[in-house]
Amino acid sequence: MKSLIVGMGIGQLYHSVFTSLEFDIETVDSDASKNPTYTDIDLVDGCFHVAVICTPNFTHEAIARRIAAQCQIVFIEKPGVKDAATWQKLVDDFPQTKFIMVKNNQYRETIGRFRELVQQSKTIEILWNNKNRIPNPGSWFTNKELAFGGVSRDLIPHMLSYYCTLADFKSGDRTISTAEQRHQLEHIDSTDYGTVNKDGVYNVDDFCQLCYTANGRTWKLSADWKNDTSDDLYILFDGKVNTPLGLCPEEAYKAMISAAVSNLTNPLFWKSQLEQDLWIHQQIENL
Repeated sequence: MKSLIVGMGIGQLYHSVFTSLEFDIETVDSDASKNPTYTDIDLVDGCFHVAVICTPNFTHEAIARRIAAQCQIVFIEKPGVKDAATWQKLVDDFPQTKFIMVKNNQYRETIGRFRELVQQSKTIEILWNNKNRIPNPGSWFTNKELAFGGVSRDLIPHMLSYYCTLADFKSGDRTISTAEQRHQLEHIDSTDYGTVNKDGVYNVDDFCQLCYTANGRTWKLSADWKNDTSDDLYILFDGKVNTPLGLCPEEAYKAMISAAVSNLTNPLFWKSQLEQDLWIHQQIENL
């Protein structure tokens, strides 16, 4: 099978995944790190079973449109595109192509156990706190025009992906929606993720919290790029069963891609994916 990877940052992980799956691999990367462009995309020829877009947020839609006619399945890294309407139009404009937001955490081996714990619990909290991990402050990551948001577009989609697979997300109600910018670029002197550009833009949320009620359960999702205290990534059931999450293993990415390929002609699978992808966009587009 043939695969295409656009963007070789996290795209390196997908290269390893596709190698393990024994796919043929073609890659396209940026030729301008400060203002990413992907002119080599116009040189891509042939058809692909699976493509993955791993580029800056503001480039996702244009690249998806450029490669759609050549691909059976196009994975787009979180947070997808600008909003739900843009995602729906992309799907409508290319009915022969299957679009899917990357939701790798749904394919962890621990998901089955999490489902059991959810059934036994009344409150579930998913927390992703970082002591000092604002991604490249002053870059496109922290420019709302280019990233569409901050931590709400970076980490929160992972949590919403968990919620979609563990809860009845379509019948749940959102009770709290908070997105705040707690830091200013002039006061940020370091980061554990990249470098600081003091001449850049920083106008995005760096703390976000969403709460839901679904089937008698309360869900609290919160993410913080920089709390100056500690790094914490866990799911908590009824305040006592604390399960560290850690970064998603490569096996989950393999399972996600394999599931999409094996369900290529299954309309129920793609209907479910579209419902989830539109809902996730709707949760973050107006924060």
